[in-house]
Amino acid sequence: MDAYISQLNTILSELFSTYSRTIIKPGVLLSGGIDSSLITYFVSHSFPSYSVLSMGAESTKDLKYIKIMCDYLQSSYEWVELTKNKIINILPTVRSILIKEGIPDSLMQISLATGYFLIFEKAQELDITHIFTGQGPDILYAGYHKYKTVNDINKEIKNDLGLLEVDKKRDNAIAKHFGIALINPYLEKNFVELALSVPSQYKLYQGIEKFILRQYAEKLGLPNAIVNRPKKAFQYSTGIQNIIKNLI
Repeated sequence: MDAYISQLNTILSELFSTYSRTIIKPGVLLSGGIDSSLITYFVSHSFPSYSVLSMGAESTKDLKYIKIMCDYLQSSYEWVELTKNKIINILPTVRSILIKEGIPDSLMQISLATGYFLIFEKAQELDITHIFTGQGPDILYAGYHKYKTVNDINKEIKNDLGLLEVDKKRDNAIAKHFGIALINPYLEKNFVELALSVPSQYKLYQGIEKFILRQYAEKLGLPNAIVNRPKKAFQYSTGIQNIIKNLI
């Protein structure tokens, strides 16, 4: 596994070296999970100036972990509070964008798109034109619960790659609405190719999802609370889906 971790580090280091040559002051989406925390770590080490963007409803559990990560990085964060009124105001626009892009008008897709809409709106207010995301490892590194129930994890991951294309299409459509360029390091070709070559036992180990990424984060020195935080989908952890399901 050390050899794969070394390759992970090489790819991400080279990607961020490239990004830092053309981007001045990016934003980065941080939920406090392992995926976004690793990306935020690299952003903090690659750019002298950057903005951490986070969001959630009043009851969100994400905030605790966002604070842990930002304290570790000695960074501040921009917080977008999720409220019913905010969501009511933007829901028609969000649904219109999804329909125009041919993205399913489901509760999950609406919830994700609405969350990104609000956070990109905040980014636009801050004159942020480039934003890093942690999109990808939930599929590439067996983060979803369903991977614990299949016989061939890597085969199932390959079958699910099309879902990442839907995610990219949705997120980019919302970002484009605000004139923002999204950067998805985990979805870069060389990172995806490496992920597909990693043996499944390094992705899911004794019930621990995205195991190799957690081992990598531990080697980098990220806080234990971040390294060991269980997977929680964005739409649930932020509380946004719970609000929207009563509105549509």
